[in-house]
Amino acid sequence: MRIVHTADWHLASQRARLDPETALNARLIDFYRCARFTVEDGIQRGADLVIHCGDVFNGCRPTPTEVRLAKQAFAPALDLGVPVVVVKGNHDDVRAPAEKHALDLLRDTHGITVLDGPALVNLWRVPMSSQSPEDDLRGVGYRHSVEPLDMAPADGGDLELQLALLPYPNRQLLLADEEHRRLEPGLLNQLVREKMMDVALGLAAQQIKGIPCLLVGHFSVDLAQAGGQSRLMMPGGEWTLNLHDLQALDFDAILLGHIHKPQEWVDEQERAAAYCGSPEAVSFGEEGEPKSYCLWDLNSGQVPLVERVAAPHRQFVTVEAGSPLPPAERLSGAIVRVRVPQAADIDIGQLRRELEAAGVHEYQIETQRAEAVRRRAVEVSAETALDDALRAWLEQMPDLQPLTEQIIAEGMRIEAALQEGGAQ
Repeated sequence: MRIVHTADWHLASQRARLDPETALNARLIDFYRCARFTVEDGIQRGADLVIHCGDVFNGCRPTPTEVRLAKQAFAPALDLGVPVVVVKGNHDDVRAPAEKHALDLLRDTHGITVLDGPALVNLWRVPMSSQSPEDDLRGVGYRHSVEPLDMAPADGGDLELQLALLPYPNRQLLLADEEHRRLEPGLLNQLVREKMMDVALGLAAQQIKGIPCLLVGHFSVDLAQAGGQSRLMMPGGEWTLNLHDLQALDFDAILLGHIHKPQEWVDEQERAAAYCGSPEAVSFGEEGEPKSYCLWDLNSGQVPLVERVAAPHRQFVTVEAGSPLPPAERLSGAIVRVRVPQAADIDIGQLRRELEAAGVHEYQIETQRAEAVRRRAVEVSAETALDDALRAWLEQMPDLQPLTEQIIAEGMRIEAALQEGGAQ
């Protein structure tokens, strides 16, 4: 069987430009276009299952338009009866465990299975009834059905695949315990890591011998290169799982989301672990990185094989004022930023005309300050975790950096106290 492995769509509006065809936010259409490509292209290549490894949305409260576009992106699979499995990512999640997360808005869509907690599910291959040939939309003589571990399709079939699902955990559940709230961020990360590995071990223990089993998750592993997606992803910035420990659990392959830079590793048994990467660049931090999704082929008795398929994403290009512009084919349709040294003698009007003549999608001109240390804008949102927001802010405050862990710990203590009804 063939599986589409995609993740990190981050459907959301960015910047102010509108798409001339839809009158919607142009960047939202970029994200949608690449998201739909991963599903549509995979189905055209014969995929039997679509797995989304988290972060369908860029926040826990997507707009009705973003929800509609997410469903439309999955439509090439759903319209042909190809099942879709989605695990929760950190951007899909909420701060308070009692709230509904973004993926709840997809849960009632026929054909989409949403997993917001660890689980092992079975994929059954069910023969199509000869009495209802019109139901065989793909003309293959069978359909696939995703079922809980203890259930089987009512009309029978053969168990073909197991999926061990490990969504991004909600740390607020841990912080509900007073003892956990007292932990320093580093110790809290260690606790999350240990609990996640315990869960993964429990899922591995439920595998049925002789049936392929894939670990599907949204988290970081220690060998991953974060690339330019976020300067928050630094050593100590978030918890990570040890890849070798995960591979030792004897899953047939590991399909991951969360890291936007595509990458893969193969162990001694030739079993692969892979981040499919995001299909669309999110910011200039990802300039020059490849964008893609993965196709996995599972054949009986053989190690799963992975193929990476490039996505037609929009390019981000940085230009240094005073240097020759890149070739027009690189600028055409790109989002461009021009860095202009402070007090430089640059004809901005001429520069704008050259960029527009090259057909750039949009551009921004940044004046660089002369100071040796320049404080950059800290990009945070209502969905950013408190410790991540504080760490980003402290990056810009050299005098306070020696106190980083103490400040974050105190911030987490105050947040926990406020959630209980008032700071102490």
